[in-house]
Amino acid sequence: MQKFTRPLTREIELGGVRLALTLSEQGIEVRTVGSRKPPWEISWPALVSSLVDRAVAGHAEPAPEALTAVLDKLKAGAPAAAAHQAPSPSSPPPSEPDTPPPLASAGVPPHVTTSPAHQVSDAGEREEREEG
Repeated sequence: MQKFTRPLTREIELGGVRLALTLSEQGIEVRTVGSRKPPWEISWPALVSSLVDRAVAGHAEPAPEALTAVLDKLKAGAPAAAAHQAPSPSSPPPSEPDTPPPLASAGVPPHVTTSPAHQVSDAGEREEREEG
């Protein structure tokens, strides 16, 4: 098995939109080519789990209108990293919403997140932050 020594980025076209997929030891990041918005990220365990869950449930390819909705969400960029942080132990857990997460209706799995390690600086340049 060949290990990741650095992230590997490849471009694909989906629904007429060019996407950059970056594969790393942690998982996959997806963003539109040239975008400075936060990428969508999914870990390897979450990706494999999602693939198996979809296969077991018998999901087919998304309809064209569902794919368009997903690509529109992707172009908007991932939500802020703060929205995906776990609550502190002293704070009460948030109440469960009665409505599904906004991305679930667009076909985006709820476990897809943005990477806190990749942020855009005030100068508009992507900067790497140490995770630790």
